[in-house]
Amino acid sequence: MLDVASSILSSGLSSSAPSATPWTEQPLRDWSNLAPHTVLSAQELYPRICVRDPYFALKDVTVMGQGEVVARIPVQQDPDAEAGLIGIAEAGRHLAILGSCASALVTPKDGQHFYLACGARGEWLRREPMARSTDLLWGLAQASFTGKRTATARTLLSAPDGTPVFRLEVDYNVLSAAAFTRLFGEARVEMRSEPRRDDGVQRTPEEWARMRQNPYGKSLALRDWRPDGESLTASLGPVTAEMCKGHFALHPVMPVAIVASGMTRVATTLLRKLEGAPWARVLAKNVNLKADSLAYAGQTVVFGAARRSHDGADHVFTCQASVGERVVAELDVTFERVE
Repeated sequence: MLDVASSILSSGLSSSAPSATPWTEQPLRDWSNLAPHTVLSAQELYPRICVRDPYFALKDVTVMGQGEVVARIPVQQDPDAEAGLIGIAEAGRHLAILGSCASALVTPKDGQHFYLACGARGEWLRREPMARSTDLLWGLAQASFTGKRTATARTLLSAPDGTPVFRLEVDYNVLSAAAFTRLFGEARVEMRSEPRRDDGVQRTPEEWARMRQNPYGKSLALRDWRPDGESLTASLGPVTAEMCKGHFALHPVMPVAIVASGMTRVATTLLRKLEGAPWARVLAKNVNLKADSLAYAGQTVVFGAARRSHDGADHVFTCQASVGERVVAELDVTFERVE
């Protein structure tokens, strides 16, 4: 992956299943033998990976080889307590999407597929504090299928100058559009980055502005914070379709990366509380995410974090997101306090 990063900087690159997305009815271009440096437009990526803007925010997605892509990545959120160019949850969001683009290049069957991130393992590679990036980052992904319906992408995030800063490996369950619809039911809410202009509904300028907002540019509005010794919980909800905009059209579910952002936020808030240092900043050394379920629109998600050990600057947390008794995702993360 590091060799790919060097080549990027030197090159100067600025199924027959029924449709489950509303984005296109045009035939999909053959991706079986795309030439290196082929740029994939957002419009042809959306129906392949079944996410779109504003959840999809990659720029200049470019084929580098078989199952390999590169893209430019924006930083849309303040990392808050994390002392990196970008927060790990937002980095995970962009890299997981990029990994799905790479997986789409080597999908055994053509057509629409949903890439459900079910696990991830990552590490921040730079140990010194860094300011939030105001420039586009580099993202790299190399994917392969590990089973009939599973894929893994090895991804790397680099600073604007090409210096690697975060490595993440993402596992996916891959479902055709027809299989996804059978599993998750018929369409309930159509989600678009732009509202229909011909739906006959009169809206105020404020309503139009609210509908165009990017929900992924700000932290989750967590509430009901409840400390308990070296544990802390907070809740979000009920989840609205607006919070899921651009992620799996017609099926409003919270993206795994956004669920992860809730867990990391509770963990870093707990660390600051236990340290008595509301200004403390941290870097993630080891990240292990497991997601076996989904949080749907209309449900309330509870995020919890517990500090399992503390050795010098290192704080080890076990985190969980749940809907009622059902666990949506689990996260083990080691944060190193650097400030």
